[in-house]
Amino acid sequence: MEEEINKVVKSVYQSDPSVTGVMVVDESGLCLENNNVPEEAAGLFASVAARSEMALLLGANQNTESSPVVQIEADSMVIIIKRVYGYTMGIVKDKTKAPGT
Repeated sequence: MEEEINKVVKSVYQSDPSVTGVMVVDESGLCLENNNVPEEAAGLFASVAARSEMALLLGANQNTESSPVVQIEADSMVIIIKRVYGYTMGIVKDKTKAPGT
């Protein structure tokens, strides 16, 4: 499993030059892979993903098969959080390195 996670993380970096950090977290908030993201973010990423799924249940669209993508934007960075197959991935991007800037 660790090798597969490493492949996914590597592909994220290769596909987007603006990516500056990637974290993979399990359902309990335990960090499984961390590249350039503060360790303290593991629980936060897991919690944001879980709460966003709960918000879907409150809405009219109660499709629980898909997990929402949460995007947090600041002046110079973007954090993208999504849960896939029980794992949460947090991707940190530098807006100044984004394509087209």
